[in-house]
Amino acid sequence: MTADPGTMLVVDDDRLNRTLLTASLEEQGFKVRTAENGRQALDMLQSTPFDVVLLDLIMPEMDGYQVLAELKKSHSLQHLPVIVISALDEMDSVIRCIEMGATDFLPKPVDPILLRARINSSLSQKRLRDMEREYMSEIEQLASALKVRNRFIQETFGRYLSDEVVASLLESPVGLELGGERQRVTILISDLRGFSAVAERLQPEQVVTVINNYLGTMADIILAHSGMIDEFIGDSILGLFGTPTPREDDARRAVACAVAMQKGMERVNRVNREQGLPEVEMGIGVNTGDVVVGNIGSTKRTKYGAVGSHMNLTARIESYTVGGQVLISDSTLRAAGPDVLIGASVGVNAKGFADPILAHDLLGIGGPNPIRIVRGDPPESVLAHPLRVLFTVLEGKHICVGEQREGQMLRVSVMGGVLSTSANVGPLSDIKMRLFDQESEPIQGEVYAKVLLSAPDPPQHYRIRFTSVPPEVRRFLEESVRGAGASRGA
Repeated sequence: MTADPGTMLVVDDDRLNRTLLTASLEEQGFKVRTAENGRQALDMLQSTPFDVVLLDLIMPEMDGYQVLAELKKSHSLQHLPVIVISALDEMDSVIRCIEMGATDFLPKPVDPILLRARINSSLSQKRLRDMEREYMSEIEQLASALKVRNRFIQETFGRYLSDEVVASLLESPVGLELGGERQRVTILISDLRGFSAVAERLQPEQVVTVINNYLGTMADIILAHSGMIDEFIGDSILGLFGTPTPREDDARRAVACAVAMQKGMERVNRVNREQGLPEVEMGIGVNTGDVVVGNIGSTKRTKYGAVGSHMNLTARIESYTVGGQVLISDSTLRAAGPDVLIGASVGVNAKGFADPILAHDLLGIGGPNPIRIVRGDPPESVLAHPLRVLFTVLEGKHICVGEQREGQMLRVSVMGGVLSTSANVGPLSDIKMRLFDQESEPIQGEVYAKVLLSAPDPPQHYRIRFTSVPPEVRRFLEESVRGAGASRGA
């Protein structure tokens, strides 16, 4: 296909000059149109595309200098090639025309071969400039589309990920590609204790209100500590510290965050009380180790997350917690600093680890802004007549293992107490209990509890913490506590 030779606009007040120049240009294959003055030329340029303008200087109504001035002011025409053809060949006129934007200057009479060379040069420049403008237009369109995409990512994922992760996805040329890398991170997993049983007694909209109040408060705290909220799973939160950009204080910030989250539960429950909703408790597990982080999934469904045995270990540690408690692994304790305050410790068995991993009961963290976990457990009452109990040890949280065992509650509160039994029960075991009143009648409803870390004292006396208490049992416990208080008063 033959390239378009170009369309010329010849501007000259002399009809003979226009005729001769037109004939010469058409003979060379150019398309030609003419204007007899500057005003007519500008009107034609506004309505018709031209490739090169051949402009005379001395014309009535509007001379060539005025035409150049108008073209220079026009955004769409200022780059149009203009070859001035004039009998005024003084150097001052040449310089003035070039300064005003003319591409070239030729004296009359025009040499056809020189004119053709100058036109071809101007056409080449124009075509390069047109290509540049076309590319710039495409770039602007792509930039606009990218801006829309980035805004979508920011608004959509910014509610779940830290600003740092979103910025990494936006700025990196491979930010949304599948793949990952091994990093040392500190993992935080939180979960509401006994919430499934609580949710069964609430309306669906109430469940959502409680969950949103809890998740919203905890999300603010995690982000304030520069953590990444990797996922919400029901009433569980998975947070990561140390990805995508590792920091020296990742473990320390995670520990401080866990303490702040437990203190934040005071605000969560204040809102719940104001709305007539039940109070809730949360357990947190924190662990530090090497995992693979990155974009995981398929080309149709991808998430930024982490995988590895340390994820399983963190979940295992979290499963051992009771409401209001934070358990941290030994690796987190070592990385968080010497002023981390801990209580009792326990060995945790987890898939992928041959030996038990030591976990510690977190009490607080020192430093310039020390913060401690305050557990507001009500005082326990000594029962004049211990309550008979039948219980079963659970595998996980719901599967019973072994035979049913018998024991007695010697001291109680609505939150827990002391269980006496001849059976050996390991620390942090989950148990399902059935309580009996003084006439040995069973109390309606099953209680779930966890054996605490503290060693039996005296032997076979276990401190337990209730994790799920039905309303009927809670009323019975409240009456038992009041009765124990009245007996002491008498």
